[in-house]
Amino acid sequence: MMSANKLTAANAGWASQFRIPFVWERGCPVPPQASHLRFRPTPNDWLARALSEVLATSLDPADQLALAENGAHRAATILLALSNAGFQQQPDWWQLAETQAGEPVGFVLCSIFARNQDQPVEGTIFYMGVLPPHQGNGYGRQLLDHATRTLERIGVRRILCDTAACNAPMIAAFRNAGYIEKEPWARPLR
Repeated sequence: MMSANKLTAANAGWASQFRIPFVWERGCPVPPQASHLRFRPTPNDWLARALSEVLATSLDPADQLALAENGAHRAATILLALSNAGFQQQPDWWQLAETQAGEPVGFVLCSIFARNQDQPVEGTIFYMGVLPPHQGNGYGRQLLDHATRTLERIGVRRILCDTAACNAPMIAAFRNAGYIEKEPWARPLR
């Protein structure tokens, strides 16, 4: 497997980026309901603003490029529009995470892949993010755990996700949550 330093250096050229895939499937651990956060469906107007904030601090080269080319608001609008291409979701699968006092800290957007009726259900975390003032407090793992429970409850056979090879916090969260790490792959940024 390529080292994280080589993967990060390769990402700096903007032509392509390395992604690390992670898979959860039946038999992998289902995290217990131990979050210190409350979850509720995301209001659409709040989600667009929150996604803009998260994109502005994202470690992902694709997010950084989208931000540089479009600005935060437009990049968020484009990303949300992509959720309709090849994905299905219910409004209650897209969740705002907040403290017990009601302060928003982030969001998680669970989706299933569009499929034929005879195909098994597979899901993904379309996007998740911790708001900048709350980053570094362990909320990313709580968001991941909530998404895993949500998709498992929906009945997915497998959760397919990936993250940028330079996103060490997300890589650690997937590993610690029991997701199976696969070989990195290069994805063009355009």
